Amino acid sequence: MTVRLKLSVQYDGTAYYGWQIQEGLPSVQGHLAHALQQIVQHEVKITGAGRTDRGVHAWGQVCHVDVEKVLKPITYVDGMNRFLPHDIRVTHAEIVDETFHARFSATARHYVFRLWNGRQLRPDLLGHVGHVIGKLDFETMKAAVDMMPLGVSDFSGYRDADCQSKVTLCNLHYLRLVNVGQDEWQLEIAANHFLHHMVRNIMGTLIEIGQGKRPVTGLVDALNAGDRAMAGMTFDADGLYLTRVDYA
Repeated sequence: MTVRLKLSVQYDGTAYYGWQIQEGLPSVQGHLAHALQQIVQHEVKITGAGRTDRGVHAWGQVCHVDVEKVLKPITYVDGMNRFLPHDIRVTHAEIVDETFHARFSATARHYVFRLWNGRQLRPDLLGHVGHVIGKLDFETMKAAVDMMPLGVSDFSGYRDADCQSKVTLCNLHYLRLVNVGQDEWQLEIAANHFLHHMVRNIMGTLIEIGQGKRPVTGLVDALNAGDRAMAGMTFDADGLYLTRVDYA
């Protein structure tokens, strides 16, 4: 008997070359598969809701996998965590219908980009926030964010050159810049799907607006142009977190 498991996963992406298995390199997907195989005693293929890049973290990644050994859901959770490194945790498991697909059944993905704007970075935040030393104009950055249209737009201008997605239309649910501390801000974004490096490219463009290198219309200008050359730098992955995935 084969059943489909839906797993909720958290991880610190610092030590990994992204979600996806790459030969000879540590990956989140690879560690999860290895841990589960110790329990079910057969090869498994784990499919994630999003293929996070090298160094990207997750508070709410979701994946599915088909297994031939039927156990109580908590047994999968506890068993996998015994075999996983401490920077990857399975937080929940449930048996779902075989039509469920972690990637294609998702209706929205939520990301947070943590940004630290201070001369000195707190040591415990190293690798876990994006860091800009020079003072940023956050009022202008917030105004730029507020200009971005919600709903369906073509985000070709924010895709990486190696992006393999055939669909460049994304339904933007929200985009906001929030102050969460004296030196820390968060860019919060949700859409039905994301292009490769899309959030990091939006963040890089926004940083350049805050530095006065681009006008307040810079985010919208790059969106409307549909040209990657019109957007800003690809910002470091350190501060990026996949926080939640929604399903109907």
